[in-house]
Amino acid sequence: MSIKASDVLSENNISVTLPRLIIIEEMLAFGKPVTIELLIKKVGNKVATSTLYRVLKDFKNKGILEEFTTPENDTVVELSLNEHVHHHHVFCSKCGEVEDITLSEDIEKQLGVEILNIQASSKYRIKDHTLELIGLCSSCK
Repeated sequence: MSIKASDVLSENNISVTLPRLIIIEEMLAFGKPVTIELLIKKVGNKVATSTLYRVLKDFKNKGILEEFTTPENDTVVELSLNEHVHHHHVFCSKCGEVEDITLSEDIEKQLGVEILNIQASSKYRIKDHTLELIGLCSSCK
């Protein structure tokens, strides 16, 4: 079953506008994390860059968009639809490809225990964590 951009917007109480539809459609077409730079190229002159950034901010505030930074400091966004499933990413250090990965429940639990230990022994209240793996994708190795 294919997800419709208009359904994503209406199900999340976001008003349907042409720029929002275009951006959601492009992100759904990618189906994985995408750099903002590539998203700007894909929407081309259909959406002004300032509008794209404003729409992405709105999506993030509504909880349907996750944003993170690659090891090369590129901003990457991905849709976070349905229930949020915690996951991590692997990055290709040559071409910049990003892929979602999910750790086993055991590893996530162990990581959670370590985070609690760090929180208890430091002055920080840990709100979230990320794990980034860096390597070469199958095309680049």
